Amino acid sequence: MLYETLLQGKILLCFVFFGVICGLGLSIKKLADKLAKCNKIVVIITDFAFMLAFSLIFIYAKIKYAYGQFRLFEMLGFCAGIFLEQFSLNNLVEKFLNMSYTLLIKIFCKLKKSKLFGKIFK
Repeated sequence: MLYETLLQGKILLCFVFFGVICGLGLSIKKLADKLAKCNKIVVIITDFAFMLAFSLIFIYAKIKYAYGQFRLFEMLGFCAGIFLEQFSLNNLVEKFLNMSYTLLIKIFCKLKKSKLFGKIFK
């Protein structure tokens, strides 16, 4: 019993960390929805895929670090990690993702104009 009590701080920090990871995934989902330009089918698919991914991450953390026991502070730590990322790192992450996306588009456009690309994808 004492061992489980001593691990509660570690478990809380692990769930906050996994919440931050899911917050990063939420930023990626927002970018995907923005790029889909309100296509309802794509939005539904991304909602389903990311909710499945977030659930799997939570279940993984639950089994790996909390040994399958449910405690309220785990859920609160997970949600706190998501909110922490959304309110602190979200702007930086979105800028980075937008810069990466524009860079990939520029590289792809240059490759598309090359002769090698035309030969490969004829």
